[in-house]
Amino acid sequence: MEHEAPLYDVLNYLPDGIVMVDERGVILFANDAFSEMVGLESTMLLGLNMLSLLADIDVFQACIEKVMREGKSLDAETNFIHRNGSIVQAVKSVRMIRHNDHVRFFVNVRNQTDLNRLNKELRSSKELIELQARELSSLLNSKNQELEEILSSIDEVIWYIDNQTLSLRYVNRAVEKVFGFSRENFLSDHTLWQQQIHVDDRNLVQIFFETLLPGQSQEIRFRILHNEGEIRWLNSRIYHHPTLNLFIGITSDITAPKAQGEEIAFLAYHDPLTLLPNRAKLKLQLESRFEHSAASPFALLFLDLDNFKNINDTMGHKIGDTILIEVSDRLRESVGKYDFCARFGGDEFVILLQDADTQSVDAMAQRLIHTFKEPFKVDQMDFFLSSSIGIVLYPYDASNVEDLIKHADTAMYEAKNKGKNQFVYYHASMQRAIHDYLHIESLIRDGLTHNLFKLYFQPLINTKTLQLEGYEALLRLPHPEQGFIAPDIFISVAESNGDILLIGKEVLSQACDFIDTIKALHDEPFFVAINVSSKQLHQEAFAKELLEYLNQRSISPTYLKVELTESAVMENIDIAGRQLRQLQAGGIRIALDDFGTGYSSFAYLAQLPIDTLKIDKSFILPLFESASNRHIVEAISNLAHVLGMKVTAEGVEESSHYDFLMENNIDTLQGFHLCRPLPKDQILQKLETKAPYFTPVSSFGYTI
Repeated sequence: MEHEAPLYDVLNYLPDGIVMVDERGVILFANDAFSEMVGLESTMLLGLNMLSLLADIDVFQACIEKVMREGKSLDAETNFIHRNGSIVQAVKSVRMIRHNDHVRFFVNVRNQTDLNRLNKELRSSKELIELQARELSSLLNSKNQELEEILSSIDEVIWYIDNQTLSLRYVNRAVEKVFGFSRENFLSDHTLWQQQIHVDDRNLVQIFFETLLPGQSQEIRFRILHNEGEIRWLNSRIYHHPTLNLFIGITSDITAPKAQGEEIAFLAYHDPLTLLPNRAKLKLQLESRFEHSAASPFALLFLDLDNFKNINDTMGHKIGDTILIEVSDRLRESVGKYDFCARFGGDEFVILLQDADTQSVDAMAQRLIHTFKEPFKVDQMDFFLSSSIGIVLYPYDASNVEDLIKHADTAMYEAKNKGKNQFVYYHASMQRAIHDYLHIESLIRDGLTHNLFKLYFQPLINTKTLQLEGYEALLRLPHPEQGFIAPDIFISVAESNGDILLIGKEVLSQACDFIDTIKALHDEPFFVAINVSSKQLHQEAFAKELLEYLNQRSISPTYLKVELTESAVMENIDIAGRQLRQLQAGGIRIALDDFGTGYSSFAYLAQLPIDTLKIDKSFILPLFESASNRHIVEAISNLAHVLGMKVTAEGVEESSHYDFLMENNIDTLQGFHLCRPLPKDQILQKLETKAPYFTPVSSFGYTI
């Protein structure tokens, strides 16, 4: 048997189940694939009778008899019983082996459960598609000349369009009178009806079709442009057919001289969703105040909902619109009788107060903040919102419409930067902050245009082997005119204006160049860790494009590690989870950076495919200022190891840090005490000369 062990080890790598039994059916060997198939460890299988695992023992006995007669069996379907009681559908074949006067039966088992289920689902999908095709074909074939004449005699426009492309599939003759184009024009140009929708109503119509669920029927009013240039109002009752993949509509021209004048006048100055005054009405209101009460001070409050975009993106515009309507109702109830409230656009609202008394303004701002204390309930779900408010005082902060809005918007963003759910008064110093922002933005554009961004690489040392484990890629911007621009300055600007996506691509490109170079000089395994922002992580194709890029560069994903912060994950944990699982499935490791400074939720640690926790340097630097700091580091290390993760400590700047972390089972270290971040050429020089990365002054005397 000492010569058989290596062979059995090889059998454990086979995807099919392999079982060896004697004449009585007693299991002498079972590989890992078969153990997993029946839910029992191989040690538990040894000595069991094969018949105890079969749903039908007669099938196997017949197979054994056939093998005894002919020496082997053909593939045959056999059902095994899993440990949890479920049936495992499989195909097995049996061969007889004689060894040292003993008869053994070699059984090969292939799991067919998933394949059978997939085939069943494919058959069901095919039948459903064929059924839909027959229904649509029946509908189209049943249309005859008599029905066409009836539909053509009706004054309302009857039509149906494809629910995916919104291309027109049928319309009756009534469309000619309403739109001024021939029916043939519409049937030959399937998007003509969309082109004639008033430009201000196209988004409304688009949202309506996107949110109308199969089986639902609703009405919508919108404007179109007649072929002769006049605006007409239409009312459409639209039904989303659940099986034909069609929107079916009946449309009436509701344009009448009196109704048209009143409704258009109202909608010209009011938001059609919330019915609040709109931006145009706000402008008229401000201009009127300037003209008739130029010396009378007043306050303008610019209110923006915090994180409302997340609700729209995850729950859909229908729920978002419902919440906006309730927000508008609450604002109406909060403002005074002589105050003015308008929807400025999206999730932004403007309130004009009658005077500029700061005590009254403070009270109103507090009331508006309090308005969002209660959740918004939609379809039995609670949504919690808050608001950020910027306040300007006329005429002290601005004297015209444009500056009032601009300065209030600036103050609102300052409220968001301070943590949201609060109000901030405008101050002239905020303009300086905007100037600085624009200056940094210009430097970022210079860096992207002229390839100024450079990666530095800080080694990470494995505490068990005392060997280099990998590098963290750290971005630098050495501007030729402005000097060294710290990442803390330009990263936040790049994330807010979207340039972080272009910077991220540059980081990945340089990191891969570094990997290619190091591979040529260094045989030992290593990785390069790159930092990923929330904006990158929430791009729909981020993980897919990253893996494709590595494939194009012929770089194994094992050379790359992705580092992200807790806040980036928690901004939208569902999207982040999908992206990270796709990265992990592709072979990329995941590190959670700055752990302990953000949300630190145990729930998401269990949900996400995280390989490494990085303890933030804010816990490492004050290690010996109090015992609690050391306890926190020990607790994080223990938690990570219990969850099967590794632990990296950053900010190792003193020998005492180094000694403590080495003694407390931290897996990987990085910091200035070990090695500062180095440019690529200095890393290469150390590799070529085999110079150590660091020689810590420590009681242990380690040299790496």
